[in-house]
Amino acid sequence: MEHYARLSGKNNNNSGTKEATKNILEALGLGEHRDTKVGDIFFKGLSGGQKRRLSIALEVLSNPNNVFLDEPTSGLDSESAFQVMKFLSEYAKAAPNRRVVLTIHQPSSYIWNLIDNIVLLTKSRLVYQGPRKEIETFFESTGYPTPDHYNPADHYVTAVNDEFSLHELSPEEWEKAFLQWSISRGRQNSSMRRVSSGYIFQSTLQINTNRAGAYKATVELTKRYFLNLFFNPGVLGTRVAMYFMLSLLVGILFWDLGDLTTFSSIQSRVAVLFYCVAFFVFMSIAVLPFTVIERATVEKEVRNGYYHPAIYQLSQAIASIAGTAVLAFLTTLIITTMTGLDEPYWFYLNMFLALFAAEALAQFVSHLVPHFIIGMALIAGVSGRYITLYCYKKKHIIITREKLISFATFIYFFIAVVWSLYAFAGLHGCPIRISWVA
Repeated sequence: MEHYARLSGKNNNNSGTKEATKNILEALGLGEHRDTKVGDIFFKGLSGGQKRRLSIALEVLSNPNNVFLDEPTSGLDSESAFQVMKFLSEYAKAAPNRRVVLTIHQPSSYIWNLIDNIVLLTKSRLVYQGPRKEIETFFESTGYPTPDHYNPADHYVTAVNDEFSLHELSPEEWEKAFLQWSISRGRQNSSMRRVSSGYIFQSTLQINTNRAGAYKATVELTKRYFLNLFFNPGVLGTRVAMYFMLSLLVGILFWDLGDLTTFSSIQSRVAVLFYCVAFFVFMSIAVLPFTVIERATVEKEVRNGYYHPAIYQLSQAIASIAGTAVLAFLTTLIITTMTGLDEPYWFYLNMFLALFAAEALAQFVSHLVPHFIIGMALIAGVSGRYITLYCYKKKHIIITREKLISFATFIYFFIAVVWSLYAFAGLHGCPIRISWVA
C-alpha cells in the first residue's frame, strides 16, 4: 500500500495518507493482514480472495473518479463479496462525480440492493439499462415478473439467458422490447445516443488522478525490484548457482590454459572465450519467467497511468546492474583463476557488459510474448544467429565478417555477443579477425 501511495504521488509520512490507508484496509477486511507478504510462486502469502480485495484497495488509494472492475466478487464468500460491494458503494457516494463500473454475474439479494444502475446484456444485446429500481417494471411489462421470495438478479439473468432454457423471447426481441419500453416511458434524453444495437452514456466530466512524477516513479520501481529480490532470494540465488557450476566446469576443462603458447592453446583460448560469451550470455534467459509473470501487473499499472513504459524499462535497467555485476564477478573470479587468463579486470568489464545487454534483450522480449516458453524460443533463435558464425572446419575457427555475404553482415552489428567475443579475443591474443576460411 505504501508503494502504491508513493506511485500515486502521496506522502506516506502524511497523517492523512496513513489514515486513509488504514481505513481502506479495515473496510476490505485486510486490517489484520497489513504486514502479511502478498506471496508468489516461492511462498504462500495472502489467499486468492485477499489478493482480489487488495487489488481493489490499491486502485482506490489514489481516489480516482472512475473505477472499473471485472467481477470483483468472484472467488469470494458471500460475506466478503457483500463487504466489497458495500465498500465500493460507499466509495462512489463519498465524493461528487465518482463512478464505480463493474461486471457481476451472480449477485446476492443483499448485493443487488446496493447497486444503483444496471446494464443487462445477453449475446451482446442490450436488454436493460437504467436505475435498478425500475428494472422490475420493465420485466413486468414483458410478462416476466419476479416470483415472490426470489432473488431478482437470478430471475433476470435466467429470463434473458437462451443457452440452457427455452424462452419465448430471443436476445434480439429482448433488445427491441427494451427500446420500445424506453420510448414509451420517455427515457430517451440528450445524455444518451444510439450506437448500433444499444445505448451508451456520454459524459464530459474531467477525470483527475494523482500520480507520481517520472523521477519518483523510477526510484519507486527500482526499490520494488530490490525488495522482490530480498523477499525472493531464490530468483537471484538460482542464477548464481547456475553460473557458479558452469564457471567451475569451464575452469576444469581449460585448467591452466594461460601458461600455454602452442597453436592448439590458441584454439582452446577461442573455445573458452566462446563458451563464456555464448553460454553465460544465453543463460540470461532465466529472467524470462519472472518478468513475464510480472507483465500483467505492469500492464495494469501502465493503463492506470502510474508510469510510462519507458520509466519501467529504465528502472529495470538500473535495478539489473547489481545482479549482473554479481554474476559477472563470480564468473570472472572462477574462470580467470582456474584458467590463468590475463587481464581479469577487462575480462570482468566485458562479461558485465555482455550480460547487461543480454538482460536488456530478455526484458524486451518479455513484453512481446504472452508466455515465457515462447520468449525462450525467440531468444534461442536470436542467439542461434551468433552460433552460426562459429564453426569447425579443419583449422578454421570462426567465419569473419569479411567472408559473409554482404546482406548478412548486419549480424555483426545486431548481436552484442559478437562484439563481446572480439573484445575477449583482443585481450587474450586470439587472431579471430584473421581470415582463416579456405
